[in-house]
Amino acid sequence: MEKLVSNRERYYFLDWIRILVFIVLIFYHTAMIFVDWSFHIESGYNNDFLKYLMILSSQWRLDILFLISGVAVFLMIQKVSISKFFLQRITRLYLPLVFSIVLVVALQSYYEALHKNVFVGSFWNFWSELYFSFSWDKRMNAPFPTYNHMWYVLYLFHYSILLIPFLMLLKSNVCKKTILIVEGFLIEKYRLIWIPPFLYFMIYFSFENHKINHTFYDDWYAHALFLFTMALGAFIAKMPKIWMAFEKIKYLSLLVALLSYFFLLVLYLFQKELGGISVDIFWGIITIMVKWSWISMIIGFSAKFLNFKNNLLIYLNELIYPLFILHQTIIIIIAYYVLKTSTSLLFQYILISLGTVFVCFVLFELLIKRLNFMRFLFGLKSI
Repeated sequence: MEKLVSNRERYYFLDWIRILVFIVLIFYHTAMIFVDWSFHIESGYNNDFLKYLMILSSQWRLDILFLISGVAVFLMIQKVSISKFFLQRITRLYLPLVFSIVLVVALQSYYEALHKNVFVGSFWNFWSELYFSFSWDKRMNAPFPTYNHMWYVLYLFHYSILLIPFLMLLKSNVCKKTILIVEGFLIEKYRLIWIPPFLYFMIYFSFENHKINHTFYDDWYAHALFLFTMALGAFIAKMPKIWMAFEKIKYLSLLVALLSYFFLLVLYLFQKELGGISVDIFWGIITIMVKWSWISMIIGFSAKFLNFKNNLLIYLNELIYPLFILHQTIIIIIAYYVLKTSTSLLFQYILISLGTVFVCFVLFELLIKRLNFMRFLFGLKSI
């Protein structure tokens, strides 16, 4: 959750990507209500069009955030000591995580429990009697208490700490020549298109279980995937020619991105078997191609058209972390009441998603950004 703008590093486009991806996340989590995938609150709809879009974004959305976070932590550790870096990780990530589990996510669990007839009563009764019971009613998507969407912050905090030795190595003079050699190698012959997927394939074939479940203690494939992506971001952070190379291959990346997404949809529409062979292996290969081609394409076009700083970027850079912390809770609360109406799916979707953006904006403007105590709880610097 770090800003990347700097007087020396023109990484404004990475800030724009981070902001846009978090906004996409609002529409993704709203869409979860209208498909038949398990979610905290469900409408009974099963919209295929939403599924097709969600299948696409779910392949690259979190990976590109971890890659950008890798760039950010490397740039950060260039400027501060290890002790200050660790303290910053505590205040920016761990404390907002604890606050969210105690209150923000608790509201999600409360409305989910109401929606699924797990609990009847006030939020205070739920919070004081059930939420901290360390139990799991199987009608619920998560146990009591839980972190829900804040799993990203939990993982990011621990990855940041685990990567400290790697970050310090990259920072040292020992790696400077290696970084230059690797940079020169990667920018030639379209290697940026195929070498990262090759490394992803190595990770993929190292695991039998490829399910990502967000349970921190038993999510090894996700840890390998996201930790590698974050380390990759740190590794290429100080390679200016790499970012220019992304821009140069943006149209090739776009072509691969569209083709891989087409094949992904074809696979999704097939049955479990494809010519007597399980679809799973093809699905794994294609999702990796979708993942990297879309990351490469998004970085390339953003580097070309979004590498600028303005007042909107400055404002959104501060807004986006509180928006992330609040968004799923607001979605669930609004949906709980909207789903009681007899309006159409489209109207409900628009009302929930745009209503979430509006409520998050109002809470940020009137409360979070004006009080240092609230800024502290939401991981912002004091004023």
